[in-house]
Amino acid sequence: MSLIFDTLVDGELDGSLNPGLATEWSISDDAQTVDFTLREGVTFQDGTPFNADAVVATMDHFMESGSLLAGALSMIDTVEAVDDTHVRFVTNRPAGDLPNVMAGFAGMIVSPASLEAGTTSTDPVGAGPFTVSEVTDSNITFDYWDGYWAADQIIPRGVEVSIYTDDSARMNALKSGQIDAALIRPNQMAEADAAGLMTYDEAAPTAYGLAINADHPVLGNAEVRKAISNAIDRESISEFLLDGRCTVTAQPYPKEHVAHDDSIDEAPYVAYDPDGARATIAAAVPGGLSLTILAPNVTAYQRLAEVLQDQLSDVGIETKVEVIDYADLLGRQRAGDYELIVTLLTSSGPDVATWAEQNYVVRPGSGEFIDPQIPEFIAESRSSVDPAVRAEAFGKITETALNAGTNQVVVCLPSNTFASAANVTGFKSNDPRRMNVP
Repeated sequence: MSLIFDTLVDGELDGSLNPGLATEWSISDDAQTVDFTLREGVTFQDGTPFNADAVVATMDHFMESGSLLAGALSMIDTVEAVDDTHVRFVTNRPAGDLPNVMAGFAGMIVSPASLEAGTTSTDPVGAGPFTVSEVTDSNITFDYWDGYWAADQIIPRGVEVSIYTDDSARMNALKSGQIDAALIRPNQMAEADAAGLMTYDEAAPTAYGLAINADHPVLGNAEVRKAISNAIDRESISEFLLDGRCTVTAQPYPKEHVAHDDSIDEAPYVAYDPDGARATIAAAVPGGLSLTILAPNVTAYQRLAEVLQDQLSDVGIETKVEVIDYADLLGRQRAGDYELIVTLLTSSGPDVATWAEQNYVVRPGSGEFIDPQIPEFIAESRSSVDPAVRAEAFGKITETALNAGTNQVVVCLPSNTFASAANVTGFKSNDPRRMNVP
Protein backbone atom coordinates (compact mmCIF):
# COMPACT_ATOMS: atom_id res chain seq x y z
CA MET A 1 0.00 0.00 0.00
CA SER A 2 2.78 2.44 0.86
CA LEU A 3 4.31 1.93 -2.58
CA ILE A 4 1.12 3.38 -4.09
CA PHE A 5 -0.09 5.86 -1.50
CA ASP A 6 1.68 8.58 0.46
CA THR A 7 0.40 9.57 3.89
CA LEU A 8 -0.25 13.05 5.25
CA VAL A 9 2.26 12.45 8.05
CA ASP A 10 5.29 10.19 8.57
CA GLY A 11 5.81 8.68 12.03
CA GLU A 12 8.66 7.18 14.01
CA LEU A 13 8.75 4.53 16.75
CA ASP A 14 9.71 7.14 19.35
CA GLY A 15 6.48 9.04 18.73
CA SER A 16 7.98 11.84 16.66
CA LEU A 17 6.09 12.92 13.56
CA ASN A 18 7.55 14.21 10.31
CA PRO A 19 6.08 15.94 7.23
CA GLY A 20 4.55 13.81 4.50
CA LEU A 21 1.92 15.13 2.15
CA ALA A 22 1.27 17.65 4.93
CA THR A 23 4.19 19.93 5.74
CA GLU A 24 2.91 21.08 9.13
CA TRP A 25 -0.09 20.84 11.46
CA SER A 26 -1.49 22.57 14.52
CA ILE A 27 -4.05 21.68 17.16
CA SER A 28 -6.45 23.92 19.05
CA ASP A 29 -6.32 24.46 22.81
CA ASP A 30 -9.25 22.08 23.35
CA ALA A 31 -7.56 19.55 20.99
CA GLN A 32 -10.74 19.28 18.90
CA THR A 33 -9.62 21.19 15.80
CA VAL A 34 -6.58 20.07 13.81
CA ASP A 35 -5.33 22.09 10.83
CA PHE A 36 -2.99 20.63 8.21
CA THR A 37 -0.92 22.62 5.70
CA LEU A 38 -0.50 20.59 2.50
CA ARG A 39 2.53 20.16 0.29
CA GLU A 40 2.31 22.15 -2.95
CA GLY A 41 3.13 20.93 -6.45
CA VAL A 42 2.05 17.32 -5.84
CA THR A 43 -0.11 15.38 -8.30
CA PHE A 44 -1.67 11.95 -8.22
CA GLN A 45 -0.55 9.24 -10.63
CA ASP A 46 -3.55 9.99 -12.90
CA GLY A 47 -2.62 13.68 -13.16
CA THR A 48 -5.26 14.88 -10.70
CA PRO A 49 -3.86 17.64 -8.46
CA PHE A 50 -3.30 16.90 -4.79
CA ASN A 51 -5.08 19.53 -2.69
CA ALA A 52 -7.43 19.99 0.25
CA ASP A 53 -10.42 18.77 -1.76
CA ALA A 54 -8.59 15.47 -2.34
CA VAL A 55 -8.04 15.06 1.40
CA VAL A 56 -11.72 15.77 2.09
CA ALA A 57 -12.83 13.27 -0.57
CA THR A 58 -10.51 10.60 0.82
CA MET A 59 -11.65 11.10 4.41
CA ASP A 60 -15.31 11.05 3.38
CA HIS A 61 -14.68 7.74 1.60
CA PHE A 62 -12.75 6.25 4.54
CA MET A 63 -15.49 7.24 7.00
CA GLU A 64 -18.29 5.57 5.04
CA SER A 65 -20.22 2.84 6.80
CA GLY A 66 -18.55 -0.51 6.29
CA SER A 67 -15.09 0.94 5.73
CA LEU A 68 -12.34 -0.82 7.68
CA LEU A 69 -10.97 2.64 8.53
CA ALA A 70 -14.24 4.09 9.83
CA GLY A 71 -13.42 3.06 13.41
CA ALA A 72 -10.02 4.73 13.35
CA LEU A 73 -11.63 7.97 12.12
CA SER A 74 -14.73 7.92 14.32
CA MET A 75 -13.47 10.98 16.22
CA ILE A 76 -13.97 13.18 13.12
CA ASP A 77 -17.12 15.30 12.85
CA THR A 78 -16.18 17.28 9.74
CA VAL A 79 -13.30 17.71 7.31
CA GLU A 80 -13.22 21.07 5.52
CA ALA A 81 -11.07 22.46 2.72
CA VAL A 82 -10.12 25.91 4.02
CA ASP A 83 -8.31 26.61 0.74
CA ASP A 84 -6.26 24.52 -1.70
CA THR A 85 -3.39 23.97 0.72
CA HIS A 86 -5.15 23.94 4.09
CA VAL A 87 -7.58 21.39 5.49
CA ARG A 88 -9.35 21.47 8.86
CA PHE A 89 -10.50 18.48 10.90
CA VAL A 90 -13.13 19.15 13.59
CA THR A 91 -13.53 16.29 16.05
CA ASN A 92 -16.08 15.11 18.61
CA ARG A 93 -13.46 14.54 21.30
CA PRO A 94 -9.87 15.67 22.02
CA ALA A 95 -7.80 14.37 19.10
CA GLY A 96 -4.16 14.63 20.01
CA ASP A 97 -3.85 11.24 18.31
CA LEU A 98 -5.12 12.45 14.92
CA PRO A 99 -1.73 13.47 13.42
CA ASN A 100 -0.39 10.04 14.39
CA VAL A 101 -3.41 8.32 12.83
CA MET A 102 -2.64 10.25 9.63
CA ALA A 103 0.73 8.46 9.51
CA GLY A 104 -0.96 5.10 8.91
CA PHE A 105 -3.47 3.62 6.50
CA ALA A 106 -6.07 6.29 7.38
CA GLY A 107 -3.68 8.99 6.16
CA MET A 108 -3.10 7.45 2.71
CA ILE A 109 -4.65 9.96 0.30
CA VAL A 110 -6.43 8.61 -2.79
CA SER A 111 -7.04 10.34 -6.12
CA PRO A 112 -10.56 11.83 -6.10
CA ALA A 113 -10.98 10.74 -9.73
CA SER A 114 -10.28 7.16 -8.69
CA LEU A 115 -12.79 7.41 -5.84
CA GLU A 116 -15.44 8.85 -8.14
CA ALA A 117 -14.86 6.08 -10.69
CA GLY A 118 -15.20 3.44 -7.96
CA THR A 119 -12.06 1.61 -9.12
CA THR A 120 -9.85 1.90 -6.04
CA SER A 121 -9.87 -1.86 -5.40
CA THR A 122 -8.90 -2.81 -8.97
CA ASP A 123 -6.94 0.23 -10.16
CA PRO A 124 -5.60 2.07 -7.10
CA VAL A 125 -4.29 5.60 -7.70
CA GLY A 126 -2.30 7.48 -5.11
CA ALA A 127 0.48 10.03 -4.86
CA GLY A 128 3.20 7.49 -4.06
CA PRO A 129 6.21 6.44 -6.15
CA PHE A 130 4.80 3.33 -7.86
CA THR A 131 1.74 2.26 -9.82
CA VAL A 132 0.24 -1.22 -10.01
CA SER A 133 0.73 -2.83 -13.41
CA GLU A 134 -0.20 -6.47 -12.80
CA VAL A 135 -1.85 -8.57 -10.08
CA THR A 136 -1.94 -12.38 -9.93
CA ASP A 137 -2.74 -14.81 -7.12
CA SER A 138 0.86 -14.76 -5.92
CA ASN A 139 2.48 -11.60 -7.35
CA ILE A 140 1.92 -7.86 -7.59
CA THR A 141 4.04 -5.89 -10.07
CA PHE A 142 4.67 -2.17 -9.49
CA ASP A 143 6.05 0.26 -12.07
CA TYR A 144 8.05 3.35 -11.12
CA TRP A 145 6.19 6.64 -11.58
CA ASP A 146 8.48 9.47 -12.60
CA GLY A 147 6.01 12.15 -11.53
CA TYR A 148 6.54 11.41 -7.85
CA TRP A 149 7.14 14.57 -5.80
CA ALA A 150 10.20 13.06 -4.03
CA ALA A 151 11.54 11.09 -7.00
CA ASP A 152 15.16 11.70 -5.98
CA GLN A 153 14.59 9.49 -2.91
CA ILE A 154 13.48 6.45 -4.93
CA ILE A 155 16.07 4.00 -6.25
CA PRO A 156 14.18 1.03 -7.80
CA ARG A 157 12.57 1.46 -11.19
CA GLY A 158 10.16 -1.37 -10.50
CA VAL A 159 9.13 -3.70 -7.69
CA GLU A 160 7.61 -7.16 -7.81
CA VAL A 161 6.10 -8.42 -4.58
CA SER A 162 5.69 -12.18 -4.29
CA ILE A 163 3.45 -13.77 -1.66
CA TYR A 164 4.72 -16.83 0.25
CA THR A 165 2.80 -18.15 3.25
CA ASP A 166 5.39 -20.90 3.83
CA ASP A 167 8.52 -19.61 5.57
CA SER A 168 10.83 -22.25 4.08
CA ALA A 169 9.56 -21.64 0.56
CA ARG A 170 10.19 -17.93 0.99
CA MET A 171 13.74 -18.51 2.19
CA ASN A 172 14.46 -20.97 -0.63
CA ALA A 173 13.20 -18.46 -3.20
CA LEU A 174 15.63 -15.90 -1.77
CA LYS A 175 18.57 -18.30 -1.68
CA SER A 176 17.94 -19.43 -5.27
CA GLY A 177 17.74 -15.87 -6.62
CA GLN A 178 14.03 -15.93 -7.49
CA ILE A 179 13.55 -12.90 -5.24
CA ASP A 180 16.00 -10.22 -4.07
CA ALA A 181 14.78 -9.52 -0.54
CA ALA A 182 12.31 -11.04 1.89
CA LEU A 183 10.73 -10.87 5.27
CA ILE A 184 12.13 -13.81 7.21
CA ARG A 185 11.52 -15.17 10.70
CA PRO A 186 13.99 -14.49 13.53
CA ASN A 187 14.98 -18.17 13.65
CA GLN A 188 15.98 -18.00 9.97
CA MET A 189 18.66 -15.35 10.45
CA ALA A 190 21.45 -17.90 10.97
CA GLU A 191 20.41 -19.76 7.82
CA ALA A 192 20.43 -16.50 5.86
CA ASP A 193 23.87 -15.57 7.19
CA ALA A 194 25.23 -19.03 6.30
CA ALA A 195 23.89 -18.64 2.76
CA GLY A 196 25.85 -15.40 2.31
CA LEU A 197 22.77 -13.19 2.35
CA MET A 198 22.63 -9.71 3.84
CA THR A 199 20.47 -9.62 6.99
CA TYR A 200 18.59 -6.77 8.66
CA ASP A 201 17.18 -6.63 12.19
CA GLU A 202 14.94 -3.70 13.12
CA ALA A 203 12.83 -2.93 16.17
CA ALA A 204 9.12 -3.13 15.44
CA PRO A 205 5.87 -2.37 17.30
CA THR A 206 4.59 -5.90 16.79
CA ALA A 207 4.33 -8.86 19.14
CA TYR A 208 3.65 -12.56 18.85
CA GLY A 209 0.61 -12.87 21.05
CA LEU A 210 -2.44 -14.76 22.19
CA ALA A 211 -5.77 -12.95 21.97
CA ILE A 212 -8.28 -14.20 24.55
CA ASN A 213 -12.01 -13.70 24.15
CA ALA A 214 -12.99 -11.98 27.40
CA ASP A 215 -16.67 -12.44 26.52
CA HIS A 216 -16.32 -16.22 26.95
CA PRO A 217 -18.07 -17.64 30.06
CA VAL A 218 -14.78 -18.93 31.48
CA LEU A 219 -12.22 -16.68 29.79
CA GLY A 220 -14.11 -13.68 31.12
CA ASN A 221 -12.56 -14.54 34.49
CA ALA A 222 -9.48 -12.34 34.92
CA GLU A 223 -7.74 -14.98 37.06
CA VAL A 224 -8.14 -17.55 34.26
CA ARG A 225 -6.60 -15.12 31.76
CA LYS A 226 -3.69 -14.52 34.15
CA ALA A 227 -3.27 -18.29 34.54
CA ILE A 228 -3.09 -18.72 30.76
CA SER A 229 -0.35 -16.08 30.64
CA ASN A 230 1.59 -17.80 33.45
CA ALA A 231 1.26 -21.16 31.66
CA ILE A 232 3.37 -19.85 28.76
CA ASP A 233 7.09 -20.63 28.87
CA ARG A 234 8.19 -17.58 26.93
CA GLU A 235 11.91 -18.10 27.38
CA SER A 236 11.80 -21.55 25.79
CA ILE A 237 9.61 -20.31 22.95
CA SER A 238 12.11 -17.56 22.18
CA GLU A 239 15.12 -19.86 22.54
CA PHE A 240 13.95 -22.97 20.72
CA LEU A 241 11.31 -21.70 18.32
CA LEU A 242 12.79 -18.31 17.44
CA ASP A 243 16.53 -18.83 17.96
CA GLY A 244 16.59 -16.51 20.95
CA ARG A 245 15.64 -13.53 18.78
CA CYS A 246 12.30 -12.73 20.37
CA THR A 247 12.38 -10.43 23.40
CA VAL A 248 10.43 -11.78 26.36
CA THR A 249 8.22 -9.03 27.75
CA ALA A 250 4.68 -8.37 28.90
CA GLN A 251 4.44 -5.11 26.97
CA PRO A 252 3.50 -5.08 23.28
CA TYR A 253 6.11 -2.39 22.57
CA PRO A 254 9.90 -2.57 22.21
CA LYS A 255 12.08 -0.26 24.32
CA GLU A 256 12.50 2.05 21.31
CA HIS A 257 8.74 2.67 21.15
CA VAL A 258 7.10 5.72 22.68
CA ALA A 259 4.57 3.53 24.53
CA HIS A 260 7.12 1.31 26.27
CA ASP A 261 7.13 2.04 30.01
CA ASP A 262 10.37 1.27 31.84
CA SER A 263 8.62 1.61 35.20
CA ILE A 264 6.41 -1.45 34.66
CA ASP A 265 7.67 -4.44 36.61
CA GLU A 266 7.14 -7.12 34.00
CA ALA A 267 8.16 -10.08 36.19
CA PRO A 268 4.73 -10.99 37.59
CA TYR A 269 3.12 -10.90 34.16
CA VAL A 270 5.61 -13.11 32.33
CA ALA A 271 6.48 -15.50 35.17
CA TYR A 272 6.35 -19.12 34.05
CA ASP A 273 4.29 -20.72 36.81
CA PRO A 274 2.61 -23.91 35.54
CA ASP A 275 1.81 -25.13 39.05
CA GLY A 276 0.00 -21.93 39.96
CA ALA A 277 -1.77 -21.84 36.58
CA ARG A 278 -2.86 -25.47 36.98
CA ALA A 279 -4.33 -24.76 40.43
CA THR A 280 -6.22 -21.70 39.16
CA ILE A 281 -7.68 -23.57 36.20
CA ALA A 282 -8.68 -26.54 38.37
CA ALA A 283 -10.47 -24.24 40.82
CA ALA A 284 -12.21 -22.20 38.13
CA VAL A 285 -13.24 -25.12 35.91
CA PRO A 286 -13.36 -28.33 37.99
CA GLY A 287 -14.67 -30.33 35.04
CA GLY A 288 -11.80 -29.26 32.78
CA LEU A 289 -11.54 -26.64 30.04
CA SER A 290 -11.51 -27.30 26.28
CA LEU A 291 -10.80 -24.47 23.82
CA THR A 292 -9.96 -23.88 20.17
CA ILE A 293 -6.88 -21.91 19.10
CA LEU A 294 -7.29 -20.14 15.76
CA ALA A 295 -4.09 -19.61 13.77
CA PRO A 296 -3.49 -18.02 10.36
CA ASN A 297 -2.24 -20.28 7.57
CA VAL A 298 1.33 -19.04 7.97
CA THR A 299 4.09 -21.38 9.13
CA ALA A 300 5.35 -19.32 12.07
CA TYR A 301 1.94 -19.00 13.67
CA GLN A 302 1.00 -22.62 13.21
CA ARG A 303 4.19 -23.66 15.00
CA LEU A 304 3.60 -21.19 17.81
CA ALA A 305 0.01 -22.43 18.17
CA GLU A 306 1.24 -26.02 18.48
CA VAL A 307 3.74 -25.07 21.22
CA LEU A 308 1.06 -23.15 23.13
CA GLN A 309 -1.26 -26.13 22.74
CA ASP A 310 1.29 -28.31 24.56
CA GLN A 311 1.96 -25.74 27.28
CA LEU A 312 -1.74 -25.13 27.96
CA SER A 313 -2.38 -28.87 28.09
CA ASP A 314 0.17 -29.08 30.90
CA VAL A 315 -2.04 -26.86 33.09
CA GLY A 316 -5.33 -28.58 32.32
CA ILE A 317 -6.52 -26.69 29.24
CA GLU A 318 -7.11 -29.00 26.30
CA THR A 319 -7.05 -27.24 22.95
CA LYS A 320 -7.36 -27.97 19.28
CA VAL A 321 -5.64 -25.81 16.66
CA GLU A 322 -7.74 -24.61 13.74
CA VAL A 323 -5.75 -23.11 10.85
CA ILE A 324 -7.67 -20.68 8.65
CA ASP A 325 -7.00 -17.99 6.06
CA TYR A 326 -5.71 -14.77 7.61
CA ALA A 327 -8.55 -12.64 6.24
CA ASP A 328 -11.11 -15.09 7.65
CA LEU A 329 -9.32 -15.03 10.99
CA LEU A 330 -9.51 -11.22 11.14
CA GLY A 331 -13.21 -11.38 10.32
CA ARG A 332 -13.88 -13.81 13.13
CA GLN A 333 -11.82 -11.73 15.54
CA ARG A 334 -13.79 -8.58 14.68
CA ALA A 335 -17.04 -10.51 15.16
CA GLY A 336 -15.92 -11.97 18.51
CA ASP A 337 -16.26 -15.48 17.07
CA TYR A 338 -13.25 -17.10 18.73
CA GLU A 339 -11.83 -18.38 22.01
CA LEU A 340 -8.05 -18.04 21.55
CA ILE A 341 -6.15 -16.61 18.57
CA VAL A 342 -2.43 -16.86 17.91
CA THR A 343 -1.75 -13.59 16.17
CA LEU A 344 0.53 -10.65 15.56
CA LEU A 345 -0.40 -7.84 17.94
CA THR A 346 0.02 -4.64 15.90
CA SER A 347 -0.43 -2.43 18.92
CA SER A 348 0.46 0.87 17.26
CA GLY A 349 -1.98 0.53 14.41
CA PRO A 350 -3.25 3.08 13.70
CA ASP A 351 -2.42 4.57 17.11
CA VAL A 352 -1.69 3.11 20.54
CA ALA A 353 -4.87 4.63 21.99
CA THR A 354 -7.05 3.43 19.12
CA TRP A 355 -5.60 -0.07 19.37
CA ALA A 356 -6.29 -0.10 23.10
CA GLU A 357 -9.84 1.15 22.52
CA GLN A 358 -10.49 -1.60 20.00
CA ASN A 359 -8.74 -4.47 21.77
CA TYR A 360 -8.95 -4.12 25.57
CA VAL A 361 -12.70 -4.62 25.37
CA VAL A 362 -14.80 -7.51 26.60
CA ARG A 363 -16.27 -7.92 23.12
CA PRO A 364 -15.69 -5.95 19.91
CA GLY A 365 -17.62 -2.71 19.73
CA SER A 366 -19.16 -3.14 23.18
CA GLY A 367 -17.54 -0.18 24.91
CA GLU A 368 -17.09 -2.44 27.95
CA PHE A 369 -13.42 -2.69 28.90
CA ILE A 370 -11.56 -5.37 30.83
CA ASP A 371 -10.88 -2.57 33.36
CA PRO A 372 -13.14 0.50 33.63
CA GLN A 373 -10.12 2.82 34.10
CA ILE A 374 -8.76 2.19 30.62
CA PRO A 375 -11.04 4.72 28.84
CA GLU A 376 -9.84 7.43 31.25
CA PHE A 377 -6.23 6.83 30.27
CA ILE A 378 -7.11 6.59 26.58
CA ALA A 379 -8.72 10.03 26.85
CA GLU A 380 -5.63 11.34 28.66
CA SER A 381 -3.41 10.14 25.80
CA ARG A 382 -5.56 12.08 23.33
CA SER A 383 -5.38 15.38 25.18
CA SER A 384 -2.08 16.37 23.58
CA VAL A 385 0.18 15.77 20.58
CA ASP A 386 3.23 15.89 22.87
CA PRO A 387 4.90 12.42 22.78
CA ALA A 388 5.95 12.73 26.44
CA VAL A 389 2.38 13.40 27.61
CA ARG A 390 1.04 10.61 25.46
CA ALA A 391 3.75 8.18 26.61
CA GLU A 392 2.81 8.62 30.27
CA ALA A 393 -0.81 7.78 29.48
CA PHE A 394 0.19 4.82 27.32
CA GLY A 395 2.07 3.34 30.27
CA LYS A 396 -1.03 3.62 32.44
CA ILE A 397 -3.10 1.84 29.80
CA THR A 398 -0.63 -1.03 29.55
CA GLU A 399 -0.19 -1.51 33.29
CA THR A 400 -3.93 -1.35 33.95
CA ALA A 401 -4.62 -3.95 31.27
CA LEU A 402 -1.93 -6.25 32.68
CA ASN A 403 -3.29 -5.94 36.20
CA ALA A 404 -6.77 -6.73 34.90
CA GLY A 405 -5.62 -9.97 33.30
CA THR A 406 -5.01 -8.75 29.80
CA ASN A 407 -6.93 -10.32 26.95
CA GLN A 408 -4.01 -9.47 24.62
CA VAL A 409 -1.25 -11.68 26.01
CA VAL A 410 2.23 -10.93 24.68
CA VAL A 411 4.42 -13.99 24.13
CA CYS A 412 7.49 -12.10 22.92
CA LEU A 413 8.57 -9.27 20.62
CA PRO A 414 10.22 -10.32 17.36
CA SER A 415 12.26 -7.82 15.42
CA ASN A 416 11.42 -7.06 11.83
CA THR A 417 13.93 -9.43 10.25
CA PHE A 418 14.74 -9.28 6.56
CA ALA A 419 17.34 -10.73 4.25
CA SER A 420 18.50 -9.72 0.80
CA ALA A 421 20.86 -10.98 -1.85
CA ALA A 422 24.48 -9.97 -1.31
CA ASN A 423 24.47 -7.74 -4.41
CA VAL A 424 21.45 -5.73 -3.25
CA THR A 425 22.33 -2.30 -1.84
CA GLY A 426 20.23 0.40 -0.25
CA PHE A 427 17.53 -1.98 0.98
CA LYS A 428 15.16 -0.52 3.59
CA SER A 429 12.03 -2.18 4.88
CA ASN A 430 8.71 -0.39 5.09
CA ASP A 431 8.00 1.79 8.08
CA PRO A 432 6.94 -0.92 10.58
CA ARG A 433 4.06 1.26 11.81
CA ARG A 434 2.34 0.62 8.49
CA MET A 435 2.93 -3.13 8.55
CA ASN A 436 -0.10 -5.23 9.37
CA VAL A 437 0.76 -8.56 7.82
CA PRO A 438 1.04 -11.99 9.47
